[in-house]
Amino acid sequence: MAHWPSLPLALGVIAGVTEFVPYLGPIVAAIPAVLVAVTLSPTAIAWTIAAYVLIHQTEGHLVTPLIQRQMVYIPPAVILFGIAAISSLFGLAGTIFAAPLTVSLFVLIKKLYVRDSLGEATALPGEEEIGSSDGSSSLR
Repeated sequence: MAHWPSLPLALGVIAGVTEFVPYLGPIVAAIPAVLVAVTLSPTAIAWTIAAYVLIHQTEGHLVTPLIQRQMVYIPPAVILFGIAAISSLFGLAGTIFAAPLTVSLFVLIKKLYVRDSLGEATALPGEEEIGSSDGSSSLR
């Protein structure tokens, strides 16, 4: 029973590491916590599952969209298809790196094709819009 104080820290580290894998990571993170709850009581199992679902839903429907709006906006369908495609091509390693690769490919396509080849003005992540004197904005 002396090791119980470190258990929440260990479960938190597992949840933090697996959060890097979109969609599947939070499910994988919940498995060890639910297994620990199984050793305690049915009420602990219910509270553990409820906590993981509530935390993941809050993060996925509130926190992530607010952050993505400020940092990089990529349509969710693009991320899902990117994860599916990269995972099918490269297996587990592809699944882990699928979201960052999808973001990189999205930015490259917008920069090299939409902006440079087609000549259309499009905002890229990390670029600020510069306001002109007439109130409109142009891209740097």
